[in-house]
Amino acid sequence: MTLSMRVLIILSWLLSVAMAGTAVAATENPKAEVEKGRLAIVIGNSDYRSARYEKLPNAGNDAQKLSDTLRRLNFEVATGIDLTAAQTADLLARYEPRLSQYSAVLIFYAGHGVQFNGENFLLPVDSLDPENVEKLTERATRLNDVIARFASRDRQTFIFLDACRNNPLGAGATTGNGLAQVEVGENAFIAFSTKPGYVTVDGAGTNSPFTQALLENVEIPGLSISDMMIRVRNETEKLTLGRQVPWDQSNLREQFYFTEQQVLDSQELSATLNRILEVPAMKDKLLVQLASADNDLQSTVLLLGRQLPELSRSVEVQGKAAGAAGQQVASLSQGDLSGSRKAVASDIQSLLVLGKSEETQGTPAFDLNHRLQTELARVGCYRSSIDGVWGAGSRRALGEYLRRTKQQQDSLEPDVETLGDLFLRSGRICKEPVAVKPVKTATMSSGDGKSKGRATKSTGKTSTKSGGKSAGRAKPAAPPPDIGAGIGIGGVF
Repeated sequence: MTLSMRVLIILSWLLSVAMAGTAVAATENPKAEVEKGRLAIVIGNSDYRSARYEKLPNAGNDAQKLSDTLRRLNFEVATGIDLTAAQTADLLARYEPRLSQYSAVLIFYAGHGVQFNGENFLLPVDSLDPENVEKLTERATRLNDVIARFASRDRQTFIFLDACRNNPLGAGATTGNGLAQVEVGENAFIAFSTKPGYVTVDGAGTNSPFTQALLENVEIPGLSISDMMIRVRNETEKLTLGRQVPWDQSNLREQFYFTEQQVLDSQELSATLNRILEVPAMKDKLLVQLASADNDLQSTVLLLGRQLPELSRSVEVQGKAAGAAGQQVASLSQGDLSGSRKAVASDIQSLLVLGKSEETQGTPAFDLNHRLQTELARVGCYRSSIDGVWGAGSRRALGEYLRRTKQQQDSLEPDVETLGDLFLRSGRICKEPVAVKPVKTATMSSGDGKSKGRATKSTGKTSTKSGGKSAGRAKPAAPPPDIGAGIGIGGVF
């Protein structure tokens, strides 16, 4: 055997060993599962062909505006405006085979909807003249069918219905007003624009009251869907002078955050805080809002920033100059982030000393401990009572935050720089999803008294755009999920 042949054999053997080692390593240390996407199917039916159906100008506007918002929140969005029955069926069928690719699916429908015998129907724009129930529902989409097709124990499903309109059959109709309560489905959440059996209004503005309230709250950082719906319910009731009260039903198995994948521009956050502090009335309002509730600093600044139109225009112009009008900045250079941190730290320091000056006597104090706890809670790292007491739990939360953001810090005590860094962070940083497992029920045996665990089992077009731990060591108990229970007027149902 020649030398060259021996060399080739040795090289071949070394290559096979290396490949085998790689395969074993991949088996023993599999990579974390790729994070699944989030899908939104948004439908707005405004232009009904039959004169027997009231035109709903805001339904299409609602769908378009919500689609834009959901794209900013990193949903893949499919939007359908003025869909016929066939187009509605095609849009739903297009995504049904791909549902395993998503961790969450949201379906929004604005348009006409009716109930008959306790079942809800969503009406396409080519619905037949409503001469009787059969014609009224012939081309309609059954809500129960949508729930059955999309709801699954393995992912979260959200259905928002702004469809509780007047009955097209008119007075004396055999169908009821508004929509009816439904069987929610596995791991699903359904929100109605008003309570069962009541009707909604299209609204005098460009959006319906329900969708307007939804748009104003869905992008608030750190809000769970349960907390968001409380805000939506209160805002809708206020907009309609108490005539319309949204209702929701939930069978979720873990909490959901629309802003979990949110990315905010740190420079814009810093500029908004600075501008608020330059206006005495806004500065006082900021302190009052932070003192009156467990509001986090970032969310409060963003909400107050909406009252600063001149700042918004300034930021928009800068975006256009950069060729990215209307787009959020997904990533920033370290230099930009460092500059934002310094500016925010300076502003926070001024808030800390604000109450000491004579001109601000009586203004609520800005407590550093309290503010750090609320920011840590917003990003999911602090789950205890927000009480301003900086103890072991607060230190553990801060340590976990620093670990997950790959930061080194000698001390786990509160300081201005850490609060500034937290203020500029967006999305959920510490995630503890609740595992979805079969429910165990205990049954007593007949003899020895021991129990056994038993498992129980505007043209009709659509557009799409993406946007093993050591044995014997106790695992900390996960906090209970903060789950909405369909609370509305009349209690829990």
